[in-house]
Formats: sequence, C-alpha cells, structure tokens
Amino acid sequence: MAANRNLPQIWKPGTAPYADFLNALTPEQKAAHLKKRREKKAMREVMKQTIDEYQAQWAAELHNAAWSVLMRARREGDAQAFASVFDRIVGRPQEVRTDEGRALPWSDE
Repeated sequence: MAANRNLPQIWKPGTAPYADFLNALTPEQKAAHLKKRREKKAMREVMKQTIDEYQAQWAAELHNAAWSVLMRARREGDAQAFASVFDRIVGRPQEVRTDEGRALPWSDE
C-alpha cells in the first residue's frame, strides 16, 4: 500500500522515538515508567484470560436473557420487545423491501 504523501510523517526511518524517550528519563522516572508499563501489560493479560474463561458462560447468559425477553413478548404481546431481540440476533435490515406498499420483514434472497 502506498504511503499517503499528504499526511505529515511522524516517524522517520532510522530513528527510535521510544528509545529516545526512555534515554531522556532519569533512572527513577524510567523505573516508574517501566513498572507502570508492566502493570498495564499484566492487566491486559488478566483481562484476556478472564474473557477467554467466561466467554461461553456469557454467551449462554445472553441467550437465556434473549429467550426470556422473547417469552415475555409472546406472553404479553409486546411487539417492541420482540423487535428488539430480533434486531439484535438477526440484525436490522439495511434496506426495507416492500411488496404492494407493505414492508417485507425479511428476504429469502
């Protein structure tokens, strides 16, 4: 992909801005910066592990919640609740197709 010539070049080849930033810090500042960086990386790893561990359970709970809303919509005749769940699961149509002036709820195409 060709570089966009209209954008200002922030990084110049052959330079190391992060290394220059680290070299400009005092030893105490550098140690604090690197400690904060390690903590952020550790937090990202913990969050990734949490997501991986609970992903199936969260998907099941979302399914159960959608099912509960659908059952309530059916029981109470709440078309708006049904439409909300349907839009989330199936997706909202990008265009509305009509047949003789009536909107078609879906298309088999």
